[in-house]
Amino acid sequence: MLTVVAGAFVAAFAADRLLGLGPVAVSAIVAIILAGAFAWRVADGLLAFGVAVLLADTVEHWTTLDLRYVDEIAIPLLIVVAVAVHRARLVPPQVGVREVALGVLVVAGVVSSLAAEVPASIWIPGLGLLLKGFAFFYLVLLLPLRLEELRRITGAFFVIGLAIIGIGLLQFVDPDLARGLFGLPPFDQQRGSIQVVHSIFTHPALFGWLAVFLSLFLFARFIVLREWWALALSVALGAVSLLSGRRAPVVGLIVGVAAAVLHQIGAGRARLRTLLTAVVLVAVLAAISLPMLGAFYRWTLVEYVEPPELIAEVLSEFPDPTIIAPMAPRNALYVGSVAIARDHIPLGAGIGRFGSHMSREAYSPVYPQYGLDRVNGLGADAPIAVTDTFWPMILGETGVVGLLAALLFFAVLGWQLWRVALAELSPAARALAFGALLVFVEALVRSLISPAFVAPPIAYFAFGTAAIGITLRQAPATVAAGTTNRSGGDAHEAHVHDTVDGANPVEG
Repeated sequence: MLTVVAGAFVAAFAADRLLGLGPVAVSAIVAIILAGAFAWRVADGLLAFGVAVLLADTVEHWTTLDLRYVDEIAIPLLIVVAVAVHRARLVPPQVGVREVALGVLVVAGVVSSLAAEVPASIWIPGLGLLLKGFAFFYLVLLLPLRLEELRRITGAFFVIGLAIIGIGLLQFVDPDLARGLFGLPPFDQQRGSIQVVHSIFTHPALFGWLAVFLSLFLFARFIVLREWWALALSVALGAVSLLSGRRAPVVGLIVGVAAAVLHQIGAGRARLRTLLTAVVLVAVLAAISLPMLGAFYRWTLVEYVEPPELIAEVLSEFPDPTIIAPMAPRNALYVGSVAIARDHIPLGAGIGRFGSHMSREAYSPVYPQYGLDRVNGLGADAPIAVTDTFWPMILGETGVVGLLAALLFFAVLGWQLWRVALAELSPAARALAFGALLVFVEALVRSLISPAFVAPPIAYFAFGTAAIGITLRQAPATVAAGTTNRSGGDAHEAHVHDTVDGANPVEG
């Protein structure tokens, strides 16, 4: 997998230097090689895609390649390969409330865009950007992975993640040495009393997310398998996430651990052990973070509490941009989305008009209409904060109908993950399902202050792990056992079982 990812980037670099290709062609080279790996081995190809997207910005820094379209090109190719090459493994899910909700969201987006006369050159690519994470979710859902495949790819990503975390720790201890050895992207920021760490990433938010992602899976592993090394490493990674200087990792980790406690109490499983370890983890985070970041947290509370008159101004009939200008950009996006949904009830202002990437690429007239163009990060000159949230985009662009549909989709998905983590699976499979649930909860928390379900790479890991968690219960027995017994070109029975076959337990 590492060879495939490295080879894809090297091939793109060589072609770019020899032929002077543009970003689409360079991204296409990487995407085609990833699709080839997926055609060869499903699990390894999916992981190669995830790692390539995770490292794309870093490779851009190292090589000056423009890889901005890798995921947009790769996902359609992966879908084509799945149908053309792996159709024998496909297990179509039954259409249920989750799919109906997603369909309503799509219809709301299309109808609102047409009604608002949004140019097709804006709303069509905008719809594609909104749905690419959902598309990856269903791609993984359609291809239940064998347990030995899950063991291989989770082990591989665990090693990769720890290597990245290790580089970040070296950067914390000796920034100059780490920068010289690994050519780290420049990022100089102080939060509280610590120098922010970003490791090989171009932004520290990814470093914090990765540490929490690994920490929650290890926490789940300890709760289910009682492996003390997993708890020790989970606590250590939770502490490491503080070095990113970001709020979302800390809040997401705490809420994820709280969800674990509620889940185990409801299930009647390991209640005392879960509660005690959760208290230990949160206590360690508090003991470390408050001395270093306490002042920063207090400032955050002040920043996100807006005076009522500012909120009322955004909601007024003729908002004054000079009054609204001091608002925090995320607050302005939330309040602005409510005003837009009210004025464009029930379908919003259309795809590509608010809180989305396309509303930044072709600066949306909606921002000055609601007096938001003077807010720092939302103005036409530097709209860098436009995509800082997820739910205001849904409400502003698809209205109340789209918001309710999206909420229903994620509620059903969360409930399904909750139930799978309660199922009678093998211990190691249950640990994976439990970890997928906790990571999904963290992603929900993150979506409140970031575009967690649309922005790569976090969106793909959030959706991908959720799909894997669901298929741990719904995987056909023949896939779990790694056998084939269906004629007519299919390699497995289509019957769905309530438990994962124990033929290939993931105990290691």
